[in-house]
Amino acid sequence: MSPGHEHQVEILFGLVAVLLTVIFGAIFLSFWKRVRAENKAEEAKAAALTHEAKREMPTMAEEEPVLAHVDSTGEFVSDIEAVDLSEALKKTEENLFGRIRNLFKSGDNNQYLDEIEEILYTSDLGPTTVQRLMGALNEKLSKKERADYELVRETLKEEIKNIFAGSHSSAPTQGILSKINFVENGPTVLMIVGVNGAGKTTSIGKIASQLAAQGKKVLVAAGDTFRAAAGGQLKVWTDRAQVEIYSPEGVTDPSAVAFDAVAKGKAQNYDIVIVDTAGRLHTQANLMEEIKKMKRVMTKVIPEAPHETLIVLDANSGQNALMQAKEFHNALGLTGAVLTKMDGTAKGGVAVGLAQELQIPIKLIGVGERIQDLRTFSAQEFVDSLFQAGR
Repeated sequence: MSPGHEHQVEILFGLVAVLLTVIFGAIFLSFWKRVRAENKAEEAKAAALTHEAKREMPTMAEEEPVLAHVDSTGEFVSDIEAVDLSEALKKTEENLFGRIRNLFKSGDNNQYLDEIEEILYTSDLGPTTVQRLMGALNEKLSKKERADYELVRETLKEEIKNIFAGSHSSAPTQGILSKINFVENGPTVLMIVGVNGAGKTTSIGKIASQLAAQGKKVLVAAGDTFRAAAGGQLKVWTDRAQVEIYSPEGVTDPSAVAFDAVAKGKAQNYDIVIVDTAGRLHTQANLMEEIKKMKRVMTKVIPEAPHETLIVLDANSGQNALMQAKEFHNALGLTGAVLTKMDGTAKGGVAVGLAQELQIPIKLIGVGERIQDLRTFSAQEFVDSLFQAGR
């Protein structure tokens, strides 16, 4: 090969080397930029999730009082006065009987029954409940008696008591354990379901706190693997209640969390295992199938589990709460309801609708922010307080 030809080859190799250097450099630069962008995105996401977690976590240490002790019935005794239920139900009474009371003051006797029916339909009782109450007014009162507000009021009160009698025990409440199908051998498993925003996580924390105060060994399973702040919220509650939380890192399958938590509860002699679930709308078929799977896998560990499947409902949702309960009941076979935010709502009549239309016992009601404000539900106390509120 001639010297000139060799020089041309050297130049060609040099150009190729330069070209390859440029190409690889461009590839490396592009890769570096993408990695950097992904890292920034992850940092931004993490910051956002941290902000959400901090925003959603309850500031219980500042707002919640220290509870004194649990009395012989299992109820909390505190130096802070308990919420008066008739006061908590005042807006519900005004929305229901307050309007009926004002109707009788108007003096238009011929329209009473029609307008009473309209008031009942717009008081979140549910259509079946309204038909039953109107039937009682028609059957038990003469035309003349229907013009007497006190007779109408007493008839409605008695019929509402009868509605609750179909699904609620008349025995006095004996603490939270009296509301739970508590088993003697092995852990009692509670599965808590409901839509986002109903107060599910907070209710779990308060239930765990009360059970721990009664000397029960409690394990809370963080089965809501979809919402970033859910685990953090539960951790705050479980730390305060001094109970253990089962929240394995990197596990995104809620059924796996439920299975392992129940297995741990059984192996380590826990009294109660409370399984949290991701909030979901009752219309989301795929998510409803997922929660049914969670319930099925628990039976692989304990055939009877979960012993309680409780839905948490926001009383402010009114008729929508009834629809939620119906769909969850069809999918899971609910054993009871926790009705939150009863204090201050005008839609507490949904409690009567639940008892009449679904025969689902209300286990607990929330009437405030404090731990002891999640209290056992007594149908007798509820009806008496509701009718006393407007006296």
